[in-house]
Amino acid sequence: MMKFETLMVGKTGATTTVMLNQPERMNPLNAVFFLEFKQVLEELKCDTKCRFVIFTAAGEAFSCGFDMSPEAIADRFKHRGLQNERQWQSFSQDVMNTMENLEQITVGAVNGVAVGGGCCLLLNCDFRIASEKAAFRIPETRLGMPLSWGSTPRLVSLIGPSHTKELIMTAEKIGAAEAYRIGLVNKVVPHDKLLPACHELIDKLALSGPMALKMCKKQVNAASTTRNMDLYLFETDLMDLCFNSGDTMEGIAAFMEKRPPDFPSAKI
Repeated sequence: MMKFETLMVGKTGATTTVMLNQPERMNPLNAVFFLEFKQVLEELKCDTKCRFVIFTAAGEAFSCGFDMSPEAIADRFKHRGLQNERQWQSFSQDVMNTMENLEQITVGAVNGVAVGGGCCLLLNCDFRIASEKAAFRIPETRLGMPLSWGSTPRLVSLIGPSHTKELIMTAEKIGAAEAYRIGLVNKVVPHDKLLPACHELIDKLALSGPMALKMCKKQVNAASTTRNMDLYLFETDLMDLCFNSGDTMEGIAAFMEKRPPDFPSAKI
């Protein structure tokens, strides 16, 4: 594996650990991260010796979500193939689909708060184990935009329509215990037992036939994502509508200026 600016990747036996590695900034998701993360996923697709992947993060947070710093916003549309919002949505959907459909069995080790895009990453994992210090929040509606990256249908499949609406529409933070109650995570463990719990689960899974596990994953994914492609296709249009309404730009500006948003669509 290569060295990365935003990630740390290590392998022990048949298990690869992918760690978000910008702890001083709460592991934000920006263009550099996405490009590096896609490269890691492509390498994992080719690694036939790897059977399991743990996705976790350095520091006290899993991820603060999409990088809203002025530098990241300015850099967002400067990369080839990422030069407008529609290209970004298509690219991010592709990254999420690749992560969800890895041949390996994946475990999300949630070490701290997971906000917005951080939650989106975890939805692609086959299993999610949370530290008792973990928390989850999806703040996109407060920024004047819907949840994207193909994550809404995944969330509905995982926790049902009612809990999905509540989590997205209220934009409120929930703790690890509540996440377990609604089915967002499989287990909550003491903070210092997080990675041992992930390896314990992997040890149990390793007792089963590798091909059987792969086929089970494909079956369950297929059953839980039936007709989701219809939603993916018009998600870029939903984002366009929000951006063109002025709500998203106002939401982002209000966030940066630390003031309540004044959404244009509220005046229609």
